[in-house]
Amino acid sequence: MKRSIKILLICVLTLGILFASDIIEIAPYPWLKVSYAGEAKVFNTSCEKLAYEDPFYHAQGDTSSYIKVMEYVPNESDNDLYSILFSIGESGDSRYEFYLEGEFQTPAFILHTDHLDFLGDGILVARGSMNQMFMRSRKYKISNAKIKELKQPFYAVDIQSEATKDFDIYMTKRLVKVADHIAKGDKISVLVAEFKAEYAYYLVCSEFGLTGWVKIKQGLWVDETPIRDLYYHGD
Repeated sequence: MKRSIKILLICVLTLGILFASDIIEIAPYPWLKVSYAGEAKVFNTSCEKLAYEDPFYHAQGDTSSYIKVMEYVPNESDNDLYSILFSIGESGDSRYEFYLEGEFQTPAFILHTDHLDFLGDGILVARGSMNQMFMRSRKYKISNAKIKELKQPFYAVDIQSEATKDFDIYMTKRLVKVADHIAKGDKISVLVAEFKAEYAYYLVCSEFGLTGWVKIKQGLWVDETPIRDLYYHGD
């Protein structure tokens, strides 16, 4: 029995090691996080405080607001080393700039998001609510100095909220047959979203467990939305 428990503990610990990742809390913005698998050279330091010989050392000017997060190889198959810098603009817009080794003047690409999760094999998940209606997760592939978004059929929303006005939810996205009526003040859950050009379809669950689709225009302000916590987070 003791031997079986020991074997089980070893298996659990081994799995923990296999799936473990390190997390960086961006200084001085600890609510913004970068996680990564494998090895990285972590700086998490303002560029003005880097060693003088570092190509991203800046002693003055606007670039002093940049933070060098780390040096990292996201995709071992192409073995490209990136310096990843973070900046938050005057309006609070987070951005991550990726510079290839030896090419320090212009970033290979830029991501405007709050959090980064490097999963290995070039796969990156960017999570953020900036200029979005909710905390949206996007999946990317980094390969050969390029980044490509891997589109998802639906995007997880996972918001527990409340209706700010009456509206119907429908059986399908054709919005023909009503599944349920949502009244102002009802507690609702927003499950997933499917995006179109100017609108998004949201799958909503009522407080009685009934589900249906509602069509909401993108970019609605907090005083315009029919769902309290689903609104545009931007300027």
